[in-house]
Amino acid sequence: MDIGIVASRYAKALFRFSVEKNEEKTVYSEMQRLDRSFRQVAALNVTLQNPLLKNEQKISLLSMACAEEKQEIAESTKRFIRLVVEKKRAEMMHFIATSFVRLYEEEKRIVNAHLTLATPATERVTERLLSLVKARTNREVCLNTNVDPTLQAGFILEYDDYRLDASLRGQLENLRRDLK
Repeated sequence: MDIGIVASRYAKALFRFSVEKNEEKTVYSEMQRLDRSFRQVAALNVTLQNPLLKNEQKISLLSMACAEEKQEIAESTKRFIRLVVEKKRAEMMHFIATSFVRLYEEEKRIVNAHLTLATPATERVTERLLSLVKARTNREVCLNTNVDPTLQAGFILEYDDYRLDASLRGQLENLRRDLK
């Protein structure tokens, strides 16, 4: 069976179970951390595929990847990780975590927006851009900001399939392309 379909089914089951236990927000945060862990540590997936690693070690490794510093993970997450590992699907956890995050955001009507600025944004600018995205998408906005001095001035706002490049660097590149 296709890995995407299987991961999606596991993610839906985890979502339903976490809703029943009223832990969906906590599980969402843990799945985001797990997804981030897989992206930052490429060896994590390779390690989970190692046949010499015992199930308890895989469970412990995945639990640590989900947990916030020195905190216990949600009971729903613990039970789910144990189930996935026992069913020999540990190598699919990255896909499951990604599917869960996407499913949660669809259900809760959340859009992730990325704001890249040349200099740190003032609270007023951030609030204005948040309200702009919220008005256009009619969903709650989770705004991630970062500073990139190579923009020289302005910002780049990205969400869904939309990209607004209001940076000096972008305008100079457009001008250079038009002059060719």
